[in-house]
Amino acid sequence: MNLLPLTTRAMLRVLITGPPGVGKTTLIKRLIEHARSLGVGVYGFITTEVREGGSRIGFRIVDVNSGREAWLAHVSLFRGGPMVGRYNVNLRAMEEIGIPSIKAATPGSLAVIDEIGKMELLHGEFLKALEEVVDRVHFLGTIYMAYKTNKPVASFVSRHGFKVIELTRFNRDQVLNELIRELDREVKPR
Repeated sequence: MNLLPLTTRAMLRVLITGPPGVGKTTLIKRLIEHARSLGVGVYGFITTEVREGGSRIGFRIVDVNSGREAWLAHVSLFRGGPMVGRYNVNLRAMEEIGIPSIKAATPGSLAVIDEIGKMELLHGEFLKALEEVVDRVHFLGTIYMAYKTNKPVASFVSRHGFKVIELTRFNRDQVLNELIRELDREVKPR
């Protein structure tokens, strides 16, 4: 039995970065399945792209614990709000799904954030929610490649000692296997 308080025990701190389409979300989904197979509580969210007729039309945000989901961004919905590229961003999805899914994380559980990206960061409470839970949970997420240009995000990553791994088509399987071993070693069921 480990008698050390959670704040002094080693906590998993990993962020995956890489170009769009390299397999970051797929990797995260496989790691969620593995963590659940170990009996670990998993909280947070993933974003999935939605295609219509071969073209990407937007992104859905999905609470990994409850399964609740909503449009995070869409090419034609949510006009008049903030935009990232050609996508209109639905900040309400972060208020109703993204942020509550982060805050629901219990001590010692695995918080999964897919992703710390430009769309999610448009909501002023997003980074605050991450700060609220990071010291009491194991943390696995994805992060946009240019995160170092955003000082608050770069500071968050640095201050909390995250290992940032760049995913490529060539190292995907190796990264998956390494992270499975890390989950087995560091993350224990409650």
